[in-house]
Amino acid sequence: MKKLIIEIGLFIMAILIFPLLFVVGIIYTCGKHIWKLDYSFSKQFTPILRSVNLILDGLANAGAGELLNDCFKITGSIKYGKWYQTISAVTGLILLHIKDTKMRIFLDKVLGKNHCVDAVSIEDKFYHENN
Repeated sequence: MKKLIIEIGLFIMAILIFPLLFVVGIIYTCGKHIWKLDYSFSKQFTPILRSVNLILDGLANAGAGELLNDCFKITGSIKYGKWYQTISAVTGLILLHIKDTKMRIFLDKVLGKNHCVDAVSIEDKFYHENN
C-alpha cells in the first residue's frame, strides 16, 4: 500500500511538472532559434514528435495491455502491457515466437513492411531466443 501511495504522489508531481517543462522547453527552443534566425522546423521538432509518439505508444501498451492480450488470446511470457515496450515491438515478438495477429498485419500495412519485426530490440530478441 505504501508503494502505491508513493507512485500516486510521483504521478501527481509528474502531471504538474513534466508538461510545464515540455511547454517551456518548446517555447525556449522556438524563441532561441527564431532570435538567431537559424530555425529548422524539421531539425528541432522531429526528435520532439518522435519522443511524444513513443511516450503515447508506451502509455497505450501499458493501459490497453490486458485488453490486447485478451483480444488476441495471448498467453506465455510475451504479452502486451509493459510501459517500456512499444505495441509494434511486442507485436513483432509475438510474430517471431508465438503467432501472427491482425494487429501486426495492420501495423505493417500502415507503418511499412516488416515494421513490427524491425521494432523489436536486439536485447528482446536475444532474451526470448535464449529463455
